[in-house]
Amino acid sequence: MKKMKLTIFARLMIGYIAIILLIIYLGIYAHLRLNQVNQNIAYIISVDDTTTSITAELKDCLLTQLEFEEKFFVLKDQDFYMQFWKSENSFPNAIGKLEILADTSYKTKLVNDAINAYNIYLTLFRDEAKESLLNRNSNEESYKVYKGKRDKLIAEIDRILKELTSIAEHDRWKKTREASAISIKVVQVTTALVALAVLMVAFISFFNTKRINRPILLLKEKTTEVAKGRYPEPLTIHSPPEIGELATAFNNMCDRLKELDDLKIDFISHISHKLRTPLTAIQEASGMLLEGIFAGKPERQQELYSIIKDECKRLIVEVNRILDLSRMEAKMMDYHFDVTDIMPIIRKNILKLSHLAQKRGIELNMCPVNSLPPINIDQERILQVVEELLGNALKFTPEKGKINISAILNEKGMIEISVTDTGYGIPEMELGRVFEKFKRIEGGRAAERGTGLGLSIAKHIITVHGGQIWAESKPGKGSTFSFTLPV
Repeated sequence: MKKMKLTIFARLMIGYIAIILLIIYLGIYAHLRLNQVNQNIAYIISVDDTTTSITAELKDCLLTQLEFEEKFFVLKDQDFYMQFWKSENSFPNAIGKLEILADTSYKTKLVNDAINAYNIYLTLFRDEAKESLLNRNSNEESYKVYKGKRDKLIAEIDRILKELTSIAEHDRWKKTREASAISIKVVQVTTALVALAVLMVAFISFFNTKRINRPILLLKEKTTEVAKGRYPEPLTIHSPPEIGELATAFNNMCDRLKELDDLKIDFISHISHKLRTPLTAIQEASGMLLEGIFAGKPERQQELYSIIKDECKRLIVEVNRILDLSRMEAKMMDYHFDVTDIMPIIRKNILKLSHLAQKRGIELNMCPVNSLPPINIDQERILQVVEELLGNALKFTPEKGKINISAILNEKGMIEISVTDTGYGIPEMELGRVFEKFKRIEGGRAAERGTGLGLSIAKHIITVHGGQIWAESKPGKGSTFSFTLPV
């Protein structure tokens, strides 16, 4: 199973998502822990500090009542008695608040014990005060007994209040320490996660940069070699898919450039030979005429003149083909369109090439044609296209073969011309490239290979006319070249 490679975008997204998740986790963790700190602080303020404040208030209430009590028993003044009971209201209110704040069973027990002791103290005071008011002559022994009981109750209440204060202070210290520990832990975790995030960013950046930069540098080196005219071996790099696709495209480009270079070299070699042959013939013939070798033989001189004329025509044809292709590629070619019938053009080509077909025993047939509408074309250029297709068919069809030419009005309303032969055929992998510049059809005989410009010129001409040209072939069974022209 082929291992799937992550794209650059996927790599970056995975890295960023990991960092974002880390940051989210850090935020959630810090929020929860700091919320715990806030709860501790709120508890300290709402419970511990309030408890301490209330216990202090209760002590003040007791002291106030004790003062009024002492004055009452000494002076026997009912005003102090009334003041005692008036100040008594403060204690139940305060102790009630303390009861609400009691958040443990032990605290609740202490508060209840304080309330019970206080209520006993009030009852004890009420009874002793009543006895004192009824009997103005004070009974020292009775008062001492009362005072002993009162002191024990007050001491018990004071002990309870001190214990509640101590518990509140201990809870406050505990909560403060816990909050401090949480804060330290948050700082430690935050520092660790930030350091981890920095390391992750550095690692992801380094890894992605290395995986991207290295193949790009390799591509740069190979591109420099190509710019210098050297075609390196195909690149094989381990990289993200995007750069892998770029490397594949680069390899294809190098192969294509190398092939084009080979085609150009082959073309130059071939065209040099094609031009050298007529030039050599012209040189030799003109040399003979200048030397007067056949001065007394007018017939031989006429033959030399004919050779010079024919070879000049060959030179002009080859040069014109090169110039025509250059003008077509630059879109500087002049076309002369007029409305005409296509059939005379086809018949003219058949008649022109029929003697070559007969010489090689090739059967050249024109399929029956229904009436075709006139079309707007450049007659000379379409004649050139038909001649190219028929010429190629003759080149690559063996002796005793057949060539059929057909012209129809197809279902798209366009005139379709086809040239079918029983020649050598074209390999399937080469079929889509036969119309490329410098690409030559490989026939059964090397001597019949052309310059590789004819079909490229034909494609330019048909394209300008608004039609299409294509080839169909089966190796060993022949080929069919077709083109369409709009009506």
